[in-house]
Amino acid sequence: MSEAHHHCLAPTRARSGMDPLLPFLDSALAAPVTISARDVQRIDSVRLHILLSAQKRWARDGQPFRIVDMTPTFRIGLERLGVPADQFDKDAQQ
Repeated sequence: MSEAHHHCLAPTRARSGMDPLLPFLDSALAAPVTISARDVQRIDSVRLHILLSAQKRWARDGQPFRIVDMTPTFRIGLERLGVPADQFDKDAQQ
């Protein structure tokens, strides 16, 4: 099994298009991933799309993809964007 990769999301997405999340995900392909959302109070739709796409990719590759340390407002933001608050908890049981 590959070594797990860890990343802590910045409080907000980089508007320049160079959000560190993208290079992290590229470098972590085919390995277990854990992403901390401890500093994120609000999830925006672009970052959510990136995380949902990555979750799907990791599931397809049979690798764990976990988001941990979700704040209550992060979970509320998921629901406001039409995603169940437990969307990323489902993979934590793998």
